[in-house]
Amino acid sequence: MRRLELPWDVEVLQTIDSTSSELMRQAKLGLTAPKILLSLEQTQGRGRRGNHWSSHPSDSLTFSMGLMLNPDNWLGLSPCVGIDLAKTMDPHQHLGLQLKWPNDVWVHTVEGHRKLAGILIETINPSSSPCEATSQARYCVIGVGVNLNTPNMRPESVSIAPMGLWALGSTLSGLDIVIEMANKLWFTLKCFEAEGFLPFKPVFDGLDALIHQPIHLSDGSTGLCLGTNHLGELMLLQGEDTRTINSLEVSVRPLAAKT
Repeated sequence: MRRLELPWDVEVLQTIDSTSSELMRQAKLGLTAPKILLSLEQTQGRGRRGNHWSSHPSDSLTFSMGLMLNPDNWLGLSPCVGIDLAKTMDPHQHLGLQLKWPNDVWVHTVEGHRKLAGILIETINPSSSPCEATSQARYCVIGVGVNLNTPNMRPESVSIAPMGLWALGSTLSGLDIVIEMANKLWFTLKCFEAEGFLPFKPVFDGLDALIHQPIHLSDGSTGLCLGTNHLGELMLLQGEDTRTINSLEVSVRPLAAKT
């Protein structure tokens, strides 16, 4: 097992409402040094658009990473983090993991796509309350949830059924994932801060689960996914027009998936 190579402060808890919420609370108190917060259980874990992420000891991995960042543009950060998470979960790239823009790790099975992991990115000005990201330096909290065992959930209760990483034959432990992710992400975040999404676009294109697929958006519209542009925005072909979607506007699903 590799060691943590970079200057992250690490805190491990037995249980907490949300690791991301706790890092945000600490940032409001002025504690903004690079930090990883890992909890064996989350009672109020959060996903995008208010979704709940359940977390139980030994079945899932939940952790958050926080540090100050000052990119010119925050668009594209979640896909960049997703690249590192997919590579961390599948270091030899034999599991066929894919990225669902902007923030999920999927695997394609004979039953269709299954969700292995999700990412939630939030930012805060430590001197004020949370709000939308701007071009100013902010404390960035990256929350990660990974299914290790397949959750016992009714298929009709979710749009994309979950699956556990271990069900694919992976032998990675939760600690392996945290350490490798932390080592990768430090350099990714610094590169993103300096250069934005563009250097990561070719890699994301190769992992994109939606590219060239018909998809529907949460606003009810549909179209053909053309992949991402240089900023990390989704490009959607609707008739003869191309629509640009950013991660703050909508969620997307393959056309065959439930809304």
